[in-house]
Amino acid sequence: MKFLLPFLSALLLAGCVVIPSKQVTFNDIQVGMERAEAIKILGKPNRVSAKGNVEHLYYNESALYIGVFGVGKIRDRDRKFEMRLVDGKIVSFGELGEHGEVSESEEGEQDN
Repeated sequence: MKFLLPFLSALLLAGCVVIPSKQVTFNDIQVGMERAEAIKILGKPNRVSAKGNVEHLYYNESALYIGVFGVGKIRDRDRKFEMRLVDGKIVSFGELGEHGEVSESEEGEQDN
């Protein structure tokens, strides 16, 4: 009986796993890079918006919890990234809002 509690505790801890579902890294991205080359490195964006010759590519990084209590998304591990292109070339990239630029979708939200 005295081994049951440590065994159950170890089983509970071993059964909990956090798996990053998609890692977004801009290590190989450079300002001036062509759109196609950036997408080849980062993969397909989650969302795209464009106006005139300016385009925004949005990426999300999240993590999944798999454990004894079920499967779910960890909200505080969600990060949103944006890549801004002008005339098909990267002019800025990083976490959403990092460069102080207001995206088209954020402008619409501010007008309401």
